[in-house]
Formats: sequence, structure tokens, C-alpha cells
Amino acid sequence: MYRFQLSSTRTVRFLFAVMGLLLALHLAVAFSHIVLHRPVAALTFLADMGQEANLPALFNVSLFLICAALCLVHGRMAPSELRTGWKWLAAVMAFLAIDEGSQIHEKLMPATQRLLVINGSIDWANGWFNFAWVIPYGIATFALVLVLGRWLLRLPAPLRKQLLLSGAVYVTGAVLLEMVGGKVLESLPPGDASTFPWIPCEAYGRSGACWAYMYPRFIAVYTLEEVCEMTGLILCIRALLLHFDERGITLAVTASAGK
Repeated sequence: MYRFQLSSTRTVRFLFAVMGLLLALHLAVAFSHIVLHRPVAALTFLADMGQEANLPALFNVSLFLICAALCLVHGRMAPSELRTGWKWLAAVMAFLAIDEGSQIHEKLMPATQRLLVINGSIDWANGWFNFAWVIPYGIATFALVLVLGRWLLRLPAPLRKQLLLSGAVYVTGAVLLEMVGGKVLESLPPGDASTFPWIPCEAYGRSGACWAYMYPRFIAVYTLEEVCEMTGLILCIRALLLHFDERGITLAVTASAGK
């Protein structure tokens, strides 16, 4: 029988250490492209934070699932009037984990961009709304705050403040910095992938814009975006674990070896 105690301090330190390692690998990709002019295609596929279905994406999925599991545990132990809110939050975290792994939000972009074109002459689907999925997800975030507002007010003040802080950090990255990234991308001079033959365009989803990953300001924005998202989720996990600590509850994961 193996028993792993979930200490809030050690868990958060471990998660930040993993984030630091992923950030270092990501910066190594950028350094190789911008300074060394080396393709490092395998490392780009594996660690570039601007891409999907790689190690940073897997880490984000894991963080969402941990948040969802902790919310469910809180819901089981909470007074009856608070259980529904915890279940809602757990469901949202589980959906976002699925979204992170399957890129549902990316698939919403073409339809949302078409809706932003007015009379075929005024195109709002560029610049701030280049990554147009932020519009439906931003509206959904606002709606979620309204739905859970009364529940949030019933939570203990320290827990409520910590959850709101973690949510604000996450939304800053996922929505606001995503919009800034769209504006920065629009401001870049027209480019061509052939100008930077060492860039492994096959590693980037937008093959026609892989040249953008040679511009430090674009890399800086989407790097900060991903760091904010990861930090927000880790802060959420910290808040949920600290609330257990304050109530004198110790969480542990047990595993037994099969015979």
C-alpha cells in the first residue's frame, strides 16, 4: 500500500517547478530559432507553449483535472447549500480540461470570425479579435460569474478572495493576452516562411504564419499568456488545498500493488 499525502506547500512547489521546467524548454525553442537559427523541430513539437497537444498542453489538462477533483471533494464535504456551486465549478474545470486537450475553442474561431464581418466590408475579425474564440468564451465567463455569484459570496472570505484572484490571473492570460497576441500578430510586417528556412513550419498549426514565431514581441505575449494560465490554475489548486488545511483535513492518494 502506497500513500501520498497532498500537502498544499509541497504540491504547489512541485507544480511551479514543473511549470518552470516547461518554460525553460519553451524558451530554448525560441532561443534556437531567433539566435541560433536552428530548427529543433522535435523540441518545438514537444515544448512550444504556443502549440497544442504537447507537454505544456498536457500539463494544463492535468491542472484542470486536479482542480475538478478538488472541487468535487469540497462539494462532498460542504454544507448542502454550497454543494451545487462546487459541482458547477467541477464541471467547468472538467470541460476546460477536455477543451484544452481537443482544442474545441480553436474550432469555434472560423464561425465566430464570419459573424464579425459586417456587410462584407467592415472586418472586425482581425486585430484584437484575430483569435475570435475569446468572444463566446468571454461571454460564457461573465455568465458563469453571474450564475455562481451568490454561491461565491457564501464561501469563507479567504477562500473566495483566493479563487477570484486565481480566476483573474487565468482570464488575464486566456482572454486578455490572447487578444493582445492577435493585435501584435496583425502589427507584424508581412512575412514569408521562406525568409526563415530554419523555422519548422510543420510544427506550427498556422503554417502560413510560422514566420511570426521569429518576432520576440509575439513570442513574449503568448509566453506570458500561457504562464498566466498555468499560474492561475496552480493558485486555484493552492486555494482549494489551503482550505482543507484550515479545516484540519489532510488529503491523501493511496495506491496498492496488485497481486
